[in-house]
Amino acid sequence: MFEIKDNKEYLIQASVVIDYYFLSGVPGTPLKGSVCTVNSSAGKEVILGSNFTISCKFNKECTKEIFLNMKQISYKQFNNSIEVSVKNLTEFSTFACKCKEAHEPDPCGIDITPGYPPDIPQNLTCIRKTEFGNVSCTWITGRDTKIVTTCQLRVQGDPHPSYKSVMNSTGFCWSTFPIKSSKMSQLVVSLNVSNSLGSKTSGPHTFTLRNIVKPSIPQISHVNCSSQWCHLHTDNHSMGLVEVQYRAVNGIWKKLETNAKMNLNITSLQPDTKYKFQIRRKINHRVGLWSDWSQEKETKTEEEAPVKELDVWYLQEPKHSQSGNKCFQIVWKELNISDAKGKILKYNISVLEQKMNSSNKIPTSRNHHICCSHCSVSVSAVNSKGQSPAKFIELRSPGLASGFLPHKLLNNHSVALSWQRLAIAGQVTEYVVHWYPVGYTDRIQWIRVLDTTANITGLQPQECYRGAVTALHTSGPIMAHFRGVSTWQSAPEQGPVPQPVLKNSENLQLEWSEIPQEKRRGCLKKYTIYLWNKLTEDTQIYSVDYPKKQYTISGLSPGQCYILWVTAWTDAGEGPRGSDLPFCTPTNAEKLLSHVILAGGGVLLACLILLCICQFSSVQKRFLSCCQCLLPTVIPDPANSNCAKTYTDDQGEIKFYLHKYDPSVSEDPENVEVEEVPYPSFPCTYIKSFSQESSSSNATQSTRTTDYTDDYISTHGAISGGEEEEDEEEEACLDEFEFFPSTHSPFLEPLVLTGGKLTLDAVKIDCSEFLDCT
Repeated sequence: MFEIKDNKEYLIQASVVIDYYFLSGVPGTPLKGSVCTVNSSAGKEVILGSNFTISCKFNKECTKEIFLNMKQISYKQFNNSIEVSVKNLTEFSTFACKCKEAHEPDPCGIDITPGYPPDIPQNLTCIRKTEFGNVSCTWITGRDTKIVTTCQLRVQGDPHPSYKSVMNSTGFCWSTFPIKSSKMSQLVVSLNVSNSLGSKTSGPHTFTLRNIVKPSIPQISHVNCSSQWCHLHTDNHSMGLVEVQYRAVNGIWKKLETNAKMNLNITSLQPDTKYKFQIRRKINHRVGLWSDWSQEKETKTEEEAPVKELDVWYLQEPKHSQSGNKCFQIVWKELNISDAKGKILKYNISVLEQKMNSSNKIPTSRNHHICCSHCSVSVSAVNSKGQSPAKFIELRSPGLASGFLPHKLLNNHSVALSWQRLAIAGQVTEYVVHWYPVGYTDRIQWIRVLDTTANITGLQPQECYRGAVTALHTSGPIMAHFRGVSTWQSAPEQGPVPQPVLKNSENLQLEWSEIPQEKRRGCLKKYTIYLWNKLTEDTQIYSVDYPKKQYTISGLSPGQCYILWVTAWTDAGEGPRGSDLPFCTPTNAEKLLSHVILAGGGVLLACLILLCICQFSSVQKRFLSCCQCLLPTVIPDPANSNCAKTYTDDQGEIKFYLHKYDPSVSEDPENVEVEEVPYPSFPCTYIKSFSQESSSSNATQSTRTTDYTDDYISTHGAISGGEEEEDEEEEACLDEFEFFPSTHSPFLEPLVLTGGKLTLDAVKIDCSEFLDCT
């Protein structure tokens, strides 16, 4: 006995491969040249899970073998026959018998197919395509029989015996036939379904022909639309009753029934919206079936001007403009599709400040920066059909409430805020709650509430938020901040990068960079500085609260080398260390050398600056004048000069007498005669110069005597006997300040400039700015 149960086979493996080409034929009939005949007690088609017997009768003596799906199985032998009992067959199977000897003729075999008998036909539906078309009927048998099953439909009064079809794998049957009599008003049919395992019949079933008429599919030729309605144009077929279904793209279907004699107008549509339309028809409300839906027709309604104001808010920026005005970031929410009524092309922003108006037209961004004082702003959205009503908002610096607002975590995407009602005179019109990710004010969001609680939604995990609650009051806005809002955090992914700012032998001032926002994984709480001494291998730890980014480490040892790094913390833990900063503190000798170098550099720089200043002629004049004022110089009256007294028109020979007086000699001094070639075309003008000589008697004189020598200087370059003395005095004066540039430099102006005449006023020196010369 052989059993097949739940698709599990208990077989004896065989090495013989049977050619399926020779396993067809009528059971009990040997194939031509076959060695045996095979037979099934239940036939070739059996009920699924049934039990039966397979037998093979051989026509000669040989070593017999039997196979199931090419696998050898055991059997019982009765004379020239072998037999196998099969139980619970659930799948298609092939049985074959053959002689083991290789030279024997071909084997014999049989295919067994399990299946089900048909169920009673049900769900009969008959449709007549148009009023004069054929009738199509469909029904089902409940399940797939797995074997060939024939469906038959018989029409009462029709001479045709039946209309047949073959059931498909889903248990579906169908049949199409004509109505041969125009006088027939009712249709009576019977159904039959049969296979080798059984047969089922249902009926008779009666239909009224007029009620099963199904019109052909109508078509939408084109659609005309305005901003809120569309008119559908159809083909020329008779419409009767029409049903229209329409929806916005990705929306829900809406249906509308209408009489075909009326225009197919669809109203209450949204402007600037894509819609899909379909129609179907039937004869009237009481007769016939609905046709199939037409193909979808897509079109878009026209735009119209927005009618809703924008929701506008603002943030005051910490920095002021160069003119001292306050700067604000104006933000607004985009209108939704139904409120925008079209594609927003731009936004109009008008600023009203001290009776002066200015307008800006900006593209479709959601923010704008304005610097002004005591101003108001109006914002409106513009599409191709017009603009929305202007939203006015006054830009005022809010008053700040002390402290920070607490928050409560609701889930990974929302938190709850609550605050106390302000104890101020007047009424608060509403509260504005705004928030944004730290460092991204352009992603600001806000809501308006009337109560003292609000839920902030749409937060992203591992992102830090801050914001504020602003009470809009008649006397001005009042703002309370909240910060450190994060729904779910983890340790930072990256550490800060430290950099030295100032270093000496005992102190180190350092700063570190900000961690990128996407690497913070939450709200930073503090930084930790680690300082490792290479010599002692000790580690010192310093804690710095966020958002500080600078710190000064004191108490370092001179001449020591260290390694420093910084980490960042969130509430979830400490992040990895940033890049290392190795450094060494200078020794005391290096510190002293650096001070000496700095001092020398300072002195050198001061000398260079002073030298550059002295290159200016005005500075040289002042210093030289100061030098001359230090000398005991007496300026005589030029009118008393001998030149002035003895000058003649013939410009002849001029004689000068130098009276040299020595108080120790009683004799009169000798006259010295000096000749000078006069200048023929200019008057001879001299300045009398007195050089004072003092001496004292060696033995008898107790009083000091003073001798004066009268010398004269010509304006034309002729110099009297005292010229050399004056040059020596001037050079001596310059020698005292020899670090100044030379007055003889060709790039400097002369000390005294004359226009051909040297007068007393030209050489007069005013020493009041430097020294008192009197």
